[in-house]
Amino acid sequence: MLFLSGVNKHQSAVTCLQSSNRFVITSSDDGTVKLWDVQTGEFIRNLVELGSGGSGGVVWRIRASATKLICAVGSRNGTEETKLLVLDFDVPGACRKCDE
Repeated sequence: MLFLSGVNKHQSAVTCLQSSNRFVITSSDDGTVKLWDVQTGEFIRNLVELGSGGSGGVVWRIRASATKLICAVGSRNGTEETKLLVLDFDVPGACRKCDE
């Protein structure tokens, strides 16, 4: 069993997750998307931190490939439209930990 916990854990419910042989990516209604080591459960880094996280900002769904992360973001209270946030990591050295 793998526990994604510690000081970097999500502050609210996990809304979506995706995994590979090396990583787990989790999103939450606390407005964050986090990257974890699948073998150890070690937190690697925040991939997304919405400015309105915790007070309305929610990452509802995620979809990731080897080089891109697409997030459906919006709000719990209907004050924001749902938007797609697209991050492209196809840049050499963008994530040193991932290149190890």
